[in-house]
Amino acid sequence: MGLLLVAYLGSFLVGGERSVSGVGLPSSVEWVVLGIVLGPRALGVVPSSLVSTVEPVIAVALAWLMLSTGAHYAMTSRGYVHFARILLALASALVAAGAVFAAVYFGVAHVAPELAKDRLVLALALAAVSCETTRLVMRWVRERYGATGPVTEWLEDVAGADDLVPIGLLVAIFAIAGKSKLAALGAPAVSGITVGMGALLGYMCALLLGREFRLRESWGTVLGISMLGIGVSAMLGLAYVVVLFVMGIVLVLASHHRHEIRAMLAPTERGALLPLLIVCGVRIEPQNIGHTVAVFGLVFGARVVVKVLVARVFTAFDRDAASTGNVLGLATLSSGTLTMCIGLVCVITFPGAVGSTVLAVSAALCVAGELIGPPALRVALRRAGELHSPEAREAAAADAEPKHETEPT
Repeated sequence: MGLLLVAYLGSFLVGGERSVSGVGLPSSVEWVVLGIVLGPRALGVVPSSLVSTVEPVIAVALAWLMLSTGAHYAMTSRGYVHFARILLALASALVAAGAVFAAVYFGVAHVAPELAKDRLVLALALAAVSCETTRLVMRWVRERYGATGPVTEWLEDVAGADDLVPIGLLVAIFAIAGKSKLAALGAPAVSGITVGMGALLGYMCALLLGREFRLRESWGTVLGISMLGIGVSAMLGLAYVVVLFVMGIVLVLASHHRHEIRAMLAPTERGALLPLLIVCGVRIEPQNIGHTVAVFGLVFGARVVVKVLVARVFTAFDRDAASTGNVLGLATLSSGTLTMCIGLVCVITFPGAVGSTVLAVSAALCVAGELIGPPALRVALRRAGELHSPEAREAAAADAEPKHETEPT
């Protein structure tokens, strides 16, 4: 029954106006909601004991998804993101992460005193889940409305290049509060070893793939090196998802077969992602809804303020975006799968109130972003004149048509 429900919900959402072809909603939050429905607090189809039993498999799926994310980092439908745009995207994400970190670190004692003792880890984790803009929202607006133009390209570049900031925050979380066997070396050393291991594995994998690309042999090489990285990093207590993310980046940079590697990994993303999102819903604890709502208020408020301020700075220096106004900032509020995956990593690594709060806030950010982000994106690009589908032209004509009052007869 659960599988039938998944199939029906998937076909319903994929065919809808707000869907991305083959994926669903831009935030993919519908699968998290499905996990809540199937979980032990609702229908009880998926018990918590089952999720605990398959936790190692979940960790492997998370790491594999991060490998594919790393391989596609700073890539858009137009090719590689320009280095200057990457710096701009990272700066925007860092500002958002810093604002959320400050809001949670200094405000959690007032809204959720029971979490104050772990406020450093909580603030870092919530900053990590609050600074991305999902790239699927740009795919949605291109597919649905034929969006093209400088503002669309800027937003697409930002969404494709800001993933490095939450991954970097994950490194810091594991180095500071994780249970690494190398903790005696200090947090900077642990962070360097984590990144260095991923880079070394990526370069080794590129060397083993050689000059000629053979699909069957390549699968064996990539899977083998990936499992080695996951196993060694898990044994040492390092951030295995970061190791695989860095491995993905280095692999496509060092290999002559980068296009083939991306094409090989892309179809596997959905197979790993949908079960993970359902597990996220199963792991959400509704009994702590009180302080979760309070913490979400801090996080979302800081995120909205920063996104609007960053958009104002951009529109002040860019003539093409000047007409979009504050709505351009709201258009970047869409969160997605990376947010949920980081929340799941946190609930696995820090079981208890901290992990549960991070995961619940991640889901709430995706829901809020789904309600606000796509409509605001559509309005912003319509104001910029970059929506070119027949539906967009009709809507723009309707908005521009003067309204006449009917004279009394």
